Amino acid sequence: MRHPAFLAAAGMAAAMLSLAGPASAGMAGGSHLLPPANFAAPVSVGRPVFMPTIELHNRLHRVKPPTGLLSYGGGPVLTVPHMYLILWDFGGLVRQGHSGDPDFIGKLMTAFAPVYGGTGYANIATQYYQIVGGTTTYISNPSSNASLWADNKDKIPSHPTDSQVQAEAWEGVQHFNGGTPDPNGAYIVVSSYHHDPQGFLSSGWCAYHGASSKNGNIISYTNMPYMPDGGSSCGANFVSAPSDELGVDEGFTIVLGHEYNESVTDPQPASGWYNNSYGEIGDECAWTNIQNDPFGSNSFTMQPEYSNASASCVHSY
Repeated sequence: MRHPAFLAAAGMAAAMLSLAGPASAGMAGGSHLLPPANFAAPVSVGRPVFMPTIELHNRLHRVKPPTGLLSYGGGPVLTVPHMYLILWDFGGLVRQGHSGDPDFIGKLMTAFAPVYGGTGYANIATQYYQIVGGTTTYISNPSSNASLWADNKDKIPSHPTDSQVQAEAWEGVQHFNGGTPDPNGAYIVVSSYHHDPQGFLSSGWCAYHGASSKNGNIISYTNMPYMPDGGSSCGANFVSAPSDELGVDEGFTIVLGHEYNESVTDPQPASGWYNNSYGEIGDECAWTNIQNDPFGSNSFTMQPEYSNASASCVHSY
């Protein structure tokens, strides 16, 4: 995932995508609804980085091959990664005659999350590592490494700001971990139907991940809109859907695989595994060679991830 800045030199292209920071929590679109009861404004660490829409990705297409080896920046990775999925206000939410999840993303995640760990796809990240105090530790591929929470007590604003998404991620820390973050956790905030975060699509992105600091702790968080709201711009009906997924939902697993692998290999962008020209592990392979990957007896629509071992985009390792 590339940093949100125009990079004019050496043929490098990326999008200047503006993002409301912590001070924007009271901006229009969310101010008429109260934030979570224990809302506190966490602080972004560095800059979030974005997955572009298909249209923006195509406009940024480069003539030379858009891949290159990832380099290690000396920062942390998630060595025993765990996926924490937060479905924000999906249940009991009625807007314009529709529920908060008309496209069954909750059902999809209930099937997807438990079978992700231990797969050949998840194994791609295991070739990457961190070095702390002279000790090299590779990323592992644990099975059953996902937890899901349907947060129906904290009402979602009309269109959450980045600050509010971070706050909801910290609500997840409280729910899953009793307030003490899992240092190997990737906290993924999924907005409900038609309550997508500010900047979604209009600024040329489908989702992003970043790092958030609060009370001396840092977590990796992902801002995942309700991807079917993005339609074909964010992967709906990209290929013929597998039996375990609806075509309208395909963008969700495509983008989630992109974001989660980037959170695992570069949780505090860009101090982990990164390429200065082409971005993170998911960016190098974004919107290319999309296919339905086997996850045990299930199958889901995924993009490949970049492998330093083969210097190519792969669906398993």
